[in-house]
Amino acid sequence: MTLRDFRSARRYLLSGLLICCFIPSAGAAGANPPNTLQKKVDDYIRPIAASQNFSGCALLAREGKPIFDRCYAMADYELGAKNSGSTRFHIASVSKAFTAAAILLLQQEGKLSTDDLLEKFIPAYPHGSEIRLHHLLTHTSGIPNVNDFPEYEAKSREHLSLEEVIALFKDKPLKFSPGAKYQYSNSNYNLLAYVIEKVSGQKYGEFLAARFFKPLKMEMTGDDQDPARIIPGRAHGYVPSGADGIANAPYLDWSIKTGNGSLYSTSHDLLKWDQALATGQVLNAATLDKMFARQKTPFSYGWIVHEQFGRVIQEINGRSPGFTATLARYPQDKVTVIVTSNSYSALSQTMADDLAAILLDKPYRPLLPVVAVQVPERKIQDFFGTYQFGDDFVFNPGLKVIIHQENRHLVMHSSDSEIYLIPTSENTFIDRLYGGRVTFVAGPEGKSSALKWNFGKDYVATRIAP
Repeated sequence: MTLRDFRSARRYLLSGLLICCFIPSAGAAGANPPNTLQKKVDDYIRPIAASQNFSGCALLAREGKPIFDRCYAMADYELGAKNSGSTRFHIASVSKAFTAAAILLLQQEGKLSTDDLLEKFIPAYPHGSEIRLHHLLTHTSGIPNVNDFPEYEAKSREHLSLEEVIALFKDKPLKFSPGAKYQYSNSNYNLLAYVIEKVSGQKYGEFLAARFFKPLKMEMTGDDQDPARIIPGRAHGYVPSGADGIANAPYLDWSIKTGNGSLYSTSHDLLKWDQALATGQVLNAATLDKMFARQKTPFSYGWIVHEQFGRVIQEINGRSPGFTATLARYPQDKVTVIVTSNSYSALSQTMADDLAAILLDKPYRPLLPVVAVQVPERKIQDFFGTYQFGDDFVFNPGLKVIIHQENRHLVMHSSDSEIYLIPTSENTFIDRLYGGRVTFVAGPEGKSSALKWNFGKDYVATRIAP
């Protein structure tokens, strides 16, 4: 895995602007007395939004009832349109939870089995006699990730049929034998969408609408398959730019993400989906048990199921150009955390764990301080230099980074990234691109001798000769 790949994979490896643009969703309280849950959550989110690292909605619910429901910043900066509870966000890989549920619904109705071989649905597919739907659902098929191909960027701007998307990876060699190991691949869920269409006789989005969205009154949710179609209330996507700016996200025709990340929704509609699962409205108990069963790999059937804060968490999150989203369920506590964002900043994807910690009264460390930290210039210069990671740096073994200053902001330069660092103390920073915590280790002469880049664990880079 390269450092660039990490932008889409980091979650799976881990078990004032705001003042003028912050608005509560309909029905939310206004001012909050001190020490309430609402104030704690707002105090946590406020500096992230103020630094242009979050724009979107956060919804926390207990037993299906919102206890924090607020939106921040803008759905469209050029038009001055604010985010609200009715803003539609692309939800990226959160779409996979719906794709997996559709496959399981068809199994529940006796129309297929997760043990079925892929050749049953695509007779000429290479290794189709070895790849089962189970392998696709759990990312253990060995099929390479379509996103990793050199031609992906150009193809992502074209409108493609599912057959054309599948043709991009169909004849590529497998990364490993089906079932041998786990490797996240969006291609798996492109194929599952094709299976849904083949078995149901409906387009992927039509099937989801008929069986899930309409019965559950998820009126703000759909599949984005027509770039010419106007979608009222849809947020515009943005990406971080420089130290604290934003820019328009690159154009993407969402057809290339059919099945793995093509859906849009709202935080309120995602809560309806959460409650439909909790109450068995669309899938029976046996099917739900299968969906949320712990696997030997990180990914279950459309979800990551593991333990956090000493309890089970069922979560799925997504990240596509201009958007991030998270749906996290704590079934033992009947607690749900939903974050929808039109910011591609990694910080917006890191928020959900901390929001859950606040809700469950567990320890947490704010991503950014409420008051911005200013590091003295003399101190900043102590960090300048070249550092090298060891072979244990799983994202890019032996990576060299250069710490320097750009327009009075500290920057970590690598072979493929310019990573701006946001100070949280005099020697600790949050990196804006990936959301990791960077800590400089002081050497005997004052200058830093090493840096630690933390993604759930510390990876150490030692200062070397420039």
